[in-house]
Amino acid sequence: MFLEKAVVGKNQFWRYFVSIILVIVALFVGQIPFGIALVFAQTKGTDISEFSKTMDFESIGVDPNVGLILVILSFFVGFWGLFLAVKLIHEKPFLAILSAAKKFRWNRVFYAIGLWFALSALAELAVYYYDPARYSFDFELMSFLPLLLVSFLFLPFQTSFEEIFIRGYLMQGVGLITRYSWIPLVISSLIFGGLHFMNPEVEQYGLGLMMIYYIGFGIFMAVITIMDDGLELVLGIHAITNIYASVFVSYSGGALQTPALFKLEVMDTKLMLIAWAVISIIFLYIVQRKYNWQNWNKLFKKIDFTDKPVALDPEIHAG
Repeated sequence: MFLEKAVVGKNQFWRYFVSIILVIVALFVGQIPFGIALVFAQTKGTDISEFSKTMDFESIGVDPNVGLILVILSFFVGFWGLFLAVKLIHEKPFLAILSAAKKFRWNRVFYAIGLWFALSALAELAVYYYDPARYSFDFELMSFLPLLLVSFLFLPFQTSFEEIFIRGYLMQGVGLITRYSWIPLVISSLIFGGLHFMNPEVEQYGLGLMMIYYIGFGIFMAVITIMDDGLELVLGIHAITNIYASVFVSYSGGALQTPALFKLEVMDTKLMLIAWAVISIIFLYIVQRKYNWQNWNKLFKKIDFTDKPVALDPEIHAG
């Protein structure tokens, strides 16, 4: 079981505290080039106040593909900070926070990528049929080719960091304290929503609807993680979600302002929520049949840490 894998390695409270601090520091270090770019733009007389609302790098004189790298760099450094924390501070194999399987299941990652992309594309076609005037086609080969490279090589670091840190490391850690699987499911989803609170689309399209989406997406991903005993499916979903938004269809006010193939000038958030809910239900139906998920009680049951070799602080290990 995935949540039970939390007991692998050394898990005293101080190790979680120091590791989280290390990850936060790594994220800030990764943001330094981004900050330098903003300072440089300001010294040239550019008003960067509007940039914080739009995330349009062209408005501060930075190529959008370079801007995307600057955004991702923080997560790239954060990813390796988390890796070092797990290996050196917790002294556990990195696989322990990725999957309960003996080996990382790459086939699940690629299956999720293919299925989620297909469902997203079908939903997009339905929205396009509903109101094609919202879309504009904007293909520039010399901008699009670097975008493909950056998106497929670097965006998975951003999405993987979020999934591994929130639905791997933190969800297991919360499970150690609370002992019931539904609690880390809910808490990790609230954390995921909170981390997206400052995204520009929240101001653009409203706090209520966007938080429903982000927290709902977090719950959806946490359910999959627990039921499938690993992060492989959600790593695939999250990666292709952001790649799709970067490469194929971007939208005004979104966190990823890139030279994508299509631009959605005005996003209907209610329609977006409906489309997301539909494809999420379809995805769950397909994967639960494919991977034979039967014991849905796993989402609510008490986590069994008995007979597992682990060094825990008494206050963490107490039932």
